[in-house]
Amino acid sequence: MMVVTVALGITWRTAAHAASTPSFGAAASYGVLANTYTNSGAATTTVNGDVGFTVAPTIAPGGTHTNYGSGSPYTTAGADQDTALTTLNNQACTFTWNAAVDLFLDATHGTPGVYTPGIYCSVGAMNVTGSLTFNGSGTYIFRATGALGTTAGIGITLASGASACDVFWTPHATTLGAGTNFAGTLIDNDAVTVGANTAWTGRAFAFNGPVTTGASSTITVPACTLPPATLHVVKRVVNNSGGTASISSFSLYVKLAGVDVSGSPEPGTAAPGTSYSLAAGTYVVSEDVKAGYAATFSGDCNSSGSVTLASSEDKTCTITNDDIPVPPLIDVVKVPSPLTLPSGPGSVTYAYTVRNTGTVAMSNVTLTDNKCSPVGFISGDTNNDSKLDISETWTYQCVTTLSQTTTNTATVSGQANGFTATDTASATVVVSTSLPPPLIHVVKISSTLVVASGGSVTYTYTITNLGTAPLSNVSIVDDKCSLMSGPSGDNNNNNMLEASETWTYTCQTNLMVTTVSTAIAEGTANSLTATDSSIVTVVVIPPDVKVPDNAIPPPAIVTPVDFK
Repeated sequence: MMVVTVALGITWRTAAHAASTPSFGAAASYGVLANTYTNSGAATTTVNGDVGFTVAPTIAPGGTHTNYGSGSPYTTAGADQDTALTTLNNQACTFTWNAAVDLFLDATHGTPGVYTPGIYCSVGAMNVTGSLTFNGSGTYIFRATGALGTTAGIGITLASGASACDVFWTPHATTLGAGTNFAGTLIDNDAVTVGANTAWTGRAFAFNGPVTTGASSTITVPACTLPPATLHVVKRVVNNSGGTASISSFSLYVKLAGVDVSGSPEPGTAAPGTSYSLAAGTYVVSEDVKAGYAATFSGDCNSSGSVTLASSEDKTCTITNDDIPVPPLIDVVKVPSPLTLPSGPGSVTYAYTVRNTGTVAMSNVTLTDNKCSPVGFISGDTNNDSKLDISETWTYQCVTTLSQTTTNTATVSGQANGFTATDTASATVVVSTSLPPPLIHVVKISSTLVVASGGSVTYTYTITNLGTAPLSNVSIVDDKCSLMSGPSGDNNNNNMLEASETWTYTCQTNLMVTTVSTAIAEGTANSLTATDSSIVTVVVIPPDVKVPDNAIPPPAIVTPVDFK
């Protein structure tokens, strides 16, 4: 007869989480999993399920076994048993008895011998001296720091949706009395001893210990529907380089074998994120590409957004989008008035037009001229924020007296996201002649300002004639791109760039590192040569940072104003 011990104290946990059924992986099909398996008694034990062991029983059990012995997947099943045990033991107790307890007699948890789903813990042994009833669907976990023992002939009744698939025992040394009608999966690496004539719906697990079954006992693995896994998809957005996207502006996907799961796609949500109830499997989390943002994965997803879920697992995948530091682009147009001083020395006024041809506002904008000072700001900062916004055009002016034919150069610069953009514009004013000098202007843009892990970039060059004389021998060279094509725009096919025409060239190249490139346009008229340059920076993101290949759309081509 089993000794009955009355509990000396109890702790109630009113805020405990509901118990959850773990995944057993490869161990799910095993009825017996042991280091040493002993089948005692004259009558054969029946195990309806796989049987795993290192040391075999003298008398082989009856029943149907797909896997038997230490062959595959025995080792994997043992590891999965230990993982399930850890999951069970990590769940917070619903009830804790501070001493050994008789589960049949105890009334502190409710009706003696009747249990509802929960996690029942004892500091000491758990004894069962009479039959128990598990009432209601859900998970039942009985965790003891001591042994588990049952009196001969006791039984467990599963009522109101309770299932042996969701009943678990994790003691230290187990003895089931003869004739016990037992239910649930028992994991006990100390030792499991099953009395004769026991009828057990469940599993006897002691991968690191011995299992002994008595004569005429039956262990039947229950047919269980695997509990679903839960995946939380969390969205984070970091706008520290001028980005304005919100969490909900990203559409997130969860796919299995390329097919959206139920509820996918959904707008991004902050922690705890959007939750999906899923079957076991490997899923891929992704999102729509948004220009100007680099995406990284964290949590339980790998760097490509893949996550493997076992039944009942709870995992989280976080996608963080950080706005990419986009380099700025700036353009200056410089036009003198007049272009000629046929009567000799005189006053010249230089008009400068500065535009933002990129995608980010620039601060610290400065404009200087190597032959004219001071250069004064006239207008254009419409919102008075001292930043050259994409929609703004800033104008400057400088007046000087020229005594001889002079070529001077204006240089403009602006800063954004840690980059400095520069551009130059040169102009010639002739003195003591009426032949007008040439003026040429080039605007260079890139098909993208950010490239992921290196890739193809196409530069587009727009060349205009800001003077009055048609330009011949027009050319364009780029110090970082040689596959130049064009031009288009020579409307009358006379190979002369007229003041009314806009010529366009393109050049394609592959960039593997962040690259600053300079284009120089030239044209001649009246035995003088005009030049202009345009500089573009393209950022190449290292391979370990995920970013769309077309992260930044090309800015619109800006046609300079003709000041003639």
